[in-house]
Amino acid sequence: MNRYITVPKDKSAEIALDYDEAVKEQLLEIELTESDINKLWEMGLFATINSLTGSNIDVYETESIFDIDMLRNVLESGIFDNRIYAGIDHVAKIKDLFQEALKRKTSIHFFL
Repeated sequence: MNRYITVPKDKSAEIALDYDEAVKEQLLEIELTESDINKLWEMGLFATINSLTGSNIDVYETESIFDIDMLRNVLESGIFDNRIYAGIDHVAKIKDLFQEALKRKTSIHFFL
């Protein structure tokens, strides 16, 4: 069972997502396998994001980060530039999603 990290493209998409009515064209997302999630979890990526944002990203849980300052804090923390994640494609994609959420003034959603 694959899981997703999603960013609504605009506020109307964000509202549609909240009501489970968003269509694929309204969203930016990456798909992760259980193996991908386990690897990122073991490497501490989600725990660090939780620490930076006060969120509770966890396996089999849904979590969202709406606060623009929290999105900015994650990006400014340098977490995605840590050498431990070098060469891991999904880390760069997750960073891109945080950047898109900040740029679009929307949110990021973890459906893990």
